[in-house]
Amino acid sequence: MRNLFKLIVVGIFALVALTIFLNRGASNGYFRVFAQTANVTPTPPANANTNTNAATNTAKTNANVAASNKTIPDEFTLGKDSVSEYGEVAFNHKNHAFQNYSADGKSAVACVVCHHTDQPKSELKPPLVTSNRDAALTMAVFQASDGKVLSCRACHFQEGSVPEGKTMPKIADKEYNNELAYHINCNTCHDEAFKLRPELKKKAGFATTKDCNICHKTN
Repeated sequence: MRNLFKLIVVGIFALVALTIFLNRGASNGYFRVFAQTANVTPTPPANANTNTNAATNTAKTNANVAASNKTIPDEFTLGKDSVSEYGEVAFNHKNHAFQNYSADGKSAVACVVCHHTDQPKSELKPPLVTSNRDAALTMAVFQASDGKVLSCRACHFQEGSVPEGKTMPKIADKEYNNELAYHINCNTCHDEAFKLRPELKKKAGFATTKDCNICHKTN
């Protein structure tokens, strides 16, 4: 009988303690928080939207390039109808634009190195002043746009052949005709490449400022 009495007392005490615990838990929101947490999905990474947008933009760019049939000849002939004693120059655009033909040999030559008007005005470095694009020219920009890439002769005319209403570009009162523009661009880069990589002299077709006949087909 005494053991039964103890068991009843312990049971009553346990019931009272459980009631107090449940009331405190409800008042402090423990069970509400647990229930809410059970239904929460993981928070996406902070850059999830950025990655998605970047992937979408890349896909759109690739789609535009794939949808375009615009092509560029692999080679051009520079100096056509030259009035100097030196004749034409064969220029491999494919190599210069897509192979590691930078002076240090570590990258391709950026389009705007030669097509300097095809970049935003804010990117022009003196003495350059003319800008024909809001975005720097790249292959993707070329493929996605309707605008044409101007040839050097669109601005740097042959000596004595300036179209009516046009003027030859000048720097410090010196006219930059077609011949001079080519030589500044080509020779400067080739001389710098030779300085960084003297072994290029052994490469067939490579020339510096002093090697006129390697590039030119004499008239």
